[in-house]
Amino acid sequence: MRTWVAALAAVASLMAASEAAAETRCGAATHMRFGETRAYFRDVLGACRPDGYCSAVVALRDDGGAQYRQQLRVARPTAGAPYQVEFVAVSPSPQGDGTPMAIAFGAQTITLSGKVNQTQSVNEYRVTDAGVSETVVILLRKSREARWTYQSNVGPETATFPLRGMTAALKWIDCLSVQ
Repeated sequence: MRTWVAALAAVASLMAASEAAAETRCGAATHMRFGETRAYFRDVLGACRPDGYCSAVVALRDDGGAQYRQQLRVARPTAGAPYQVEFVAVSPSPQGDGTPMAIAFGAQTITLSGKVNQTQSVNEYRVTDAGVSETVVILLRKSREARWTYQSNVGPETATFPLRGMTAALKWIDCLSVQ
C-alpha cells in the first residue's frame, strides 16, 4: 500500500512540475521543443524561433513512417513582415515543380501554378505573389478546411487541411513576433 501511495505522490509531483514549467504567452499555454516556443490551437501548431521567425502549421499525419504527409505553413519571418504561405509534400512526393497546383476553399479555387517557387527543398513550395498570399490567408481565417492539389509522382494529389484554430494561431504568432 505504501508503495502505491508513494507512486501516486511521485506522479502528482511530476505533473505539478510539468505544469509549473508551462508558461502562458500571448494568451496561450506554451512549451519548448527544438528551440522553439510552441502552442497548440486545435488543428494548428504555432511556433516561434529565437530569431523571430514564427509560423502557424497544419501537418497531415503519415501512417507510412514519415513525420507528416503534407504540410501547410503560414509564416511571419520577422515582426510585421508580410505572411509567407508555404506547402510541403512528403508522401506522395511531388513531380518536378508540382504543377498544376491549386488551393481550394469550398467552391473557390485559387490557381497556384506560376505563383509558387520551390524553396531550398525540392518538396517545399512558397507562394511568391503577395496578393495571392494575402487572399489565401484571409480565406484560411474564414474556412474550415483548405484543399491543396499538386502533381505528385503518382498523379494529382489532394491534401485536405483542417483549419480549426488557424485564426487563433495567426493572432498568437503576430503577438509573439513583436515581443
